[in-house]
Amino acid sequence: MRWQTFFSRKKNTGERALKELDHTLVKSTQKYFFPRWSQFKYVGNFLTVVEKRVMLGGLITFFAGVALLIGVFFSHHITRVPTSGGEYDEALIGEPKYINPLFSSANDVDSDLVSLVYAGLFHYTAGQGLEPYVAQSYTLSADQKTYIVHLRPDVNFSDGQPLTADDVVFTFALIQNPSVGSPLMPTFQGVKVAKLGDYDVSFTLKQPFAPFLNSLTVGILPEHVWGNVAPASIELATSNLQPIGAGPWQFNKLVKNDAGHIDSYTLIKNQNFFGPKAYLDTLTFRFFDAYDAAIEALRSHTVNTVSFVPTPLLTKLQSKNLTDYSVHLPEYTALFFNQTENPVLKDVTLRSALAESIDKNEIVASVLNYNGDAIVTPFLADSIGYNPGLKPIPPDSDSASTLLDKTWTQIQPEDYFNLEIAALKQAAASTTSSTVSSTVTDDTLTNATQDITTTVKNSMDESQSFYRRDKNNNILALTITTVDTPEYTAAAQLIASMWEKIGVKTTVNVVSSRDIVREVLQNRNYEILLYGEIMGPDNDPYPFWHSSQSAYPGLNLAEFSDPTADQLLEQARTTLDIGQRADLYQKFQNILIKELPAIFLYTPNYTIVMTNNVKGVTLGELSSPSDRFDNSNAWYVKTKLQWK
Repeated sequence: MRWQTFFSRKKNTGERALKELDHTLVKSTQKYFFPRWSQFKYVGNFLTVVEKRVMLGGLITFFAGVALLIGVFFSHHITRVPTSGGEYDEALIGEPKYINPLFSSANDVDSDLVSLVYAGLFHYTAGQGLEPYVAQSYTLSADQKTYIVHLRPDVNFSDGQPLTADDVVFTFALIQNPSVGSPLMPTFQGVKVAKLGDYDVSFTLKQPFAPFLNSLTVGILPEHVWGNVAPASIELATSNLQPIGAGPWQFNKLVKNDAGHIDSYTLIKNQNFFGPKAYLDTLTFRFFDAYDAAIEALRSHTVNTVSFVPTPLLTKLQSKNLTDYSVHLPEYTALFFNQTENPVLKDVTLRSALAESIDKNEIVASVLNYNGDAIVTPFLADSIGYNPGLKPIPPDSDSASTLLDKTWTQIQPEDYFNLEIAALKQAAASTTSSTVSSTVTDDTLTNATQDITTTVKNSMDESQSFYRRDKNNNILALTITTVDTPEYTAAAQLIASMWEKIGVKTTVNVVSSRDIVREVLQNRNYEILLYGEIMGPDNDPYPFWHSSQSAYPGLNLAEFSDPTADQLLEQARTTLDIGQRADLYQKFQNILIKELPAIFLYTPNYTIVMTNNVKGVTLGELSSPSDRFDNSNAWYVKTKLQWK
């Protein structure tokens, strides 16, 4: 070995020893292997720009990966679920009157609230299935006349009192009591209701009645609340507006305006409800006279929902913050002829001409925007007795006009004007001469003539090219009465224009939803009524067409009476065989088509519009409007995180 190599090795060994000593000294001042956080701030002093960028990118990638792994983990192990809390507000058209199952069938608002506050022996679920509710089960006797219903033992009213057989017997006794005046009374005539035990009740019929279980959806009243109220005074009781029931919701408060009308009505969840408790804390209903105001309340976020929005108004509710739910009801809209109110309607030829002049498809297209179907009879598709072979009458104004020509002569507007002037002058002169004839002056007669002329001119439609009169110079004039909704009003006006084309002077009388029952339906105060009827899931036409239902609260709006039709409806009710019932209903339809007591127009599809924050809503086929609340205990607006 050369001496240069030896000394070089010695030198390197010394340098290594010196470096190791430096490391040892540094380590002696640091307890931990990794630098402390305060020391990291000097790292930038030792790194180049490129190294800094590489280090920053690495850190970002690292933390992004960690965040992604955490997110994936939580997404697989944590979910968002409904939780209690929150409020729900809905706009309703009309006003509550009797929140009592004995009377609620006459008012949609009452029916909505009754379905939430009260519970019946049975109820309809989504898809129109009939299931036990307060009832646990039932048995049917061999002769199909006696139903024994076994109640659930865990059902309490909202005040904590148990619901027993006594309450069931009490409820149906009130329905059957003529002093009460319940619209449900005809359904339970002749039915014997007896208590068999604390939780067992029997219903014995005079004869089999196919849709009887459907009748047992009526809410059960608490005897301890209503037992001391005289039957004749039930309509006056405070509990009609502050009810106690066994449903999922209970009364909380109501607010009235200065005129005494109810502005809002609030329900809270019933903590004693036997089923799943609701997520929402409150349901508040706000009442409006017309849909325009209700829609404005939805647009201004005053309410969460407007139900059964008329098709013409849906364009006002186009928003990403709203959800549309399309629902269908077993409902039809028709023109009901009141032949007693206007004797000219007794002429079946006139009724046939009126029917033939109506283009139902045009109504569906222009009024409903195709959200519905034209119909021939009140038996809708998929219902018992529906006959798809029945063909609609093709609309033909010329043919309809020819039918009317047999009795009613066509006259020009000038002739109509002169006839009306003469008739009104004669009536005015007769009235004047019988009261203050001695004080009549020329000025008085002149003013009366001017008023008459103005009245006749205002009553004439410029689009009507001719009118009709009979041999006694009586003008063919009809009035259509309907409810003040955009759908009904538009349909009535369109039909009026169709009738004017065949020379029928037609007036449309619009009545508010608040007054339609009291002013129109109770006294059958209409010539022709444009109105909708909901048949129910069993499609039993008896309440709507049997002669015994002609007077209010019956629903025979045409006051139709035919002995053969009555017999068919009675027989169908007692027939449990679906095929035989369908045959009887088809024979009944043939009578309706021949006698034409009404013109069946269309069955509508409805839209319920809700704000997006309301979740858990399930809607579709409904047996009645109030069934939309069937799963209201599953609706929610608040959520929480929960491990799966």
